[in-house]
Amino acid sequence: MTRRTTPRSSGIAAGGALRCPVTGALAGDAPPPEPDGPTGLPLAWPVVGSTILYAADPPGFAVRAQQAHGTVVKLPMIPHNPTVQVTDPAAVRQILQGNADNYCRGAYYEAFRLFMGHGLLTLDDAEWREHRKVVNPAFTPNAITARAAETDAALADLTNRWAEHARTGRPFDLYAESMKLTCRVIGHALVGRDLSRDGGEFARALSVALEAIFKEVGSLEKLFPAFVPTPYRRRVRRARRTLERVIAQAAWDADQGSGGEVAALIRASDLPEDAFWSDLVTLMLAGVETTALALAWTLYETARHSQVRDRLEEETDRVCGARPISAEDLDSLTYTGRAVDEALRLHPPVWQFPRQTIDDDVLAGRRVPAGTPVLISVYAAHRNPGQWDDPDAFEPDRFTPEASTGRDRSAYVPFGGGRRQCIGKRMALGLLHQAVATVHGRFRLTVVDEAPRNGAYITLFPKEGIRVTVKERRQ
Repeated sequence: MTRRTTPRSSGIAAGGALRCPVTGALAGDAPPPEPDGPTGLPLAWPVVGSTILYAADPPGFAVRAQQAHGTVVKLPMIPHNPTVQVTDPAAVRQILQGNADNYCRGAYYEAFRLFMGHGLLTLDDAEWREHRKVVNPAFTPNAITARAAETDAALADLTNRWAEHARTGRPFDLYAESMKLTCRVIGHALVGRDLSRDGGEFARALSVALEAIFKEVGSLEKLFPAFVPTPYRRRVRRARRTLERVIAQAAWDADQGSGGEVAALIRASDLPEDAFWSDLVTLMLAGVETTALALAWTLYETARHSQVRDRLEEETDRVCGARPISAEDLDSLTYTGRAVDEALRLHPPVWQFPRQTIDDDVLAGRRVPAGTPVLISVYAAHRNPGQWDDPDAFEPDRFTPEASTGRDRSAYVPFGGGRRQCIGKRMALGLLHQAVATVHGRFRLTVVDEAPRNGAYITLFPKEGIRVTVKERRQ
């Protein structure tokens, strides 16, 4: 594939008119920036382009770029210059569905292979289809229902732990607790084991792997040779050893006729030998932490908004009373579902995903040459004021059928879209809805600290966790 490059602009057009360093547009082509607002900030520097500003606050930068220069924005990024950020819903739909054959994984996905190898996320469509076909039986509604008892047991253990937190009054990390839940539930589905029972080592390995993939795209860490034992390199090697141990155990279990459903399906398939590592690690990275983050962010938002919390408590009391909530109740917990949807809008765990054009395309009226990396910024698309009123507010009722009428469906893509939509969407949403209802049926949370600072690698995570206290609703 031939990559086309664009000459670096001096920022001055003929006649002395200033050009935007990001889009190349003449001053006056875009609305004037607010004097003190985010659009007043520079979006690119000489030589390094947008790279440093982007790295300082990737989600915030994506929103500022959209505010200042629209929903299809050319960014001078190192090493992939130019990169086009897309938040226009029609353009998102064109990339993921309408003209999906014209988009491959592309240059940004090279770093994903550091841990994910050649598997479900990194392969282009022709090879991907066989991998997806092999694991799909583990994610059907019947397969998810068959594993319901494990979810029920995991949530019962969570409520027992939280009852002790309520008794002592000590703060705890909501994100860490959410990771315990998803490491157990999704661990059982993938490899037949509770992956939370190692003191958090597996959870830490996932976080380091996601950090490493992001940093391998283009960071100062890459300047050091791999043999230099920096703290970062040591963390990466330790994470790799942890995942190797988990995968080796999963292979042994599958060969003995036990273990998780996904591991058994891959082991029994005709996929290449390296697919066992690639597909399992991909599903771990794409499923365990993302679901935990979605749960933590949802409970964070509901704890901060008393009117939402009160409606959730009323709904769970009305539907379930004091009994444990099961998967059979979820269709009746409609407000709970809307609260989860709204948290996924504000805090999409996978906050952007890349593609690359194969041939020229036109997105929202702008030509995108062949070989151009494209970033669909889910985070900024979910704050597109053309689609969302008061986009920074947490308002679950924007997802009622009435409020959703007329909104472009591709304005909301927390699980991607088209044929490459996340295979675990149904499983993740079921667990999220049941967990949120279970918590609100029994407990009331209070956030202890100031608003958590966003960290953004592949996922959008709270840098120092989310510290909360919890009280029993029924004494």
